[in-house]
Amino acid sequence: MLRRIILLALIIVGSFWVWVEVISGDDDLGSVERRPVLETLEQEEDIPEIAEAETIEEEIAEIEPSEEEIYEVTLEKFFYNQLGGEQQVIYQELRNGLARSDEEIHLDTDDANEVHEIFQLILFDHPEFFWVSGAATSTVSRWPDGTTYTTFKPTYGHTGAEKEAMQAAIEEAVEAFIVSLAPGLSEYELVRAVYEYIILTTTYEIDSTDNQNIYSVFVNRESVCAGFSRAAQLLLSRLGIFATYVVGVAYVPGVSDEPIPHAWNLVRVNGEYYYLDVTWGSPAFQEGSELANRIDVVYDYLLVSEEKLFRTHTLADGIVMPPVTSLKHNFYVMNNMFYVTHDPDTVLEAMNISIQNEEDWVAFQFATPELFQSMRPIILEDLAPQAARNLATWHGLSSVQYFIREKENLNKITLYWVYE
Repeated sequence: MLRRIILLALIIVGSFWVWVEVISGDDDLGSVERRPVLETLEQEEDIPEIAEAETIEEEIAEIEPSEEEIYEVTLEKFFYNQLGGEQQVIYQELRNGLARSDEEIHLDTDDANEVHEIFQLILFDHPEFFWVSGAATSTVSRWPDGTTYTTFKPTYGHTGAEKEAMQAAIEEAVEAFIVSLAPGLSEYELVRAVYEYIILTTTYEIDSTDNQNIYSVFVNRESVCAGFSRAAQLLLSRLGIFATYVVGVAYVPGVSDEPIPHAWNLVRVNGEYYYLDVTWGSPAFQEGSELANRIDVVYDYLLVSEEKLFRTHTLADGIVMPPVTSLKHNFYVMNNMFYVTHDPDTVLEAMNISIQNEEDWVAFQFATPELFQSMRPIILEDLAPQAARNLATWHGLSSVQYFIREKENLNKITLYWVYE
C-alpha cells in the first residue's frame, strides 16, 4: 500500500494551521487536490461535532440496513474486536460512511495514519463493500486551541445506479447458492459447500475485472485470491459461520520460491479455528495443466492447521491470528485419508475401494515427513502398480494409465485413475 504524508505549514491572518494529507491506495492515484478544509478562523464553529462513544454505539444499534447496505452490524467482525474503544468509534463512523458511499467522512481525530489503517481493517471485515476501491485521501486540520478533525475522502469504484445493479446481481447469486443447500448440513459440510461452489464456478484469472472484490466471483466468475477469499467470507457469514479475511504472502512449491502477495481465510468450525485457502483449491491454479482437466477441486487447503499452512504462507506484518492447531475437521481427516502409522495394507485397501467405486482419485496424507518418506517408495513401486493391475482386471482393460501427484510439503500422495 502506498502511504505518503505531506506536511504543509501556512501562516494565515496570524493563525497557525498544520495541514496533513495522507494518501492510501494504489500507485496510480494520480494528482491529489490540495485545498483547506477551513477557510477562516471564524469558520471554526462549523466543524462537525463528533458524538461521544456511548452515543455512537446507540446510533449504530438503531441503524436499519437499507437496500444499499448489505451488511449486518450484528455479525462478528474479527478486526473490529481487536481495536480499542476510541479506534472502534472511528471504525464505526468510517464503516457507516462507506456503507452510504459518503464522499467525505468527518472524524474526531488528528491521526490520519491510524484512520487509514482502520480503513483497511474495515475492508478486511466487510467483503460486501465491493464498491469501495481501497484508495483514499485524508486531510487533518489542527487549530491552536487543540480542536482537530480529519476529513476522509474514499474512492469508490462503483456508484449510483451501477452500484445498485451490481449489488442486485450479487444478491441474486448469493441467494441462489444458499437456497440450493440441503437442509441440516453441519458446519463442516457448509464450509466444504462454499469451498467447492467458488472453485467450481470461478476461474482464476489474474487480469479479471473487479478482481479485488466479490462481484468478480458472483457475477463475472473470474477472479484472484482477493475475490475468492472475500466471496468465501461473505457466504460463510451469511450461513452463520465465522470467517475473516487474512493477508500475507505465499509461494507455490515447484513453481516459484518467491513469495507473492496473497489472501486466504480464517474460519471457525464447531468452536475451533482453521485456515481456508479457496484459491489454492482451484486445479488450474495448483495442479498444472496435465491434471487440471481431470479433477474439479483440490482439497489440500480445506480447513488446515497453521503448521501446514505456514510451510508456504506467511502472515503480513501486524496481522495477529489466534492459534490454529486443530485437524479435527481437516478434509483428509474427515474422509479417512490421513495416516498416522506405517500401514501398507490399509493403503492398498483404500486404493482398491476407490477403484471399485470408480472414483477419480484417492489421496494419502501422512502425519509426519518421516512417515511420508517411509511410505512413498512402497506406494510408488508396489501398491500403486498392484492397484492398477486390479483396475485393468475389474474393468477388462489391456492397459492402464494413472497419474501420481506428490506434494512433499504436505506429506501427501494422490493417485488419479483413468478408466478407459
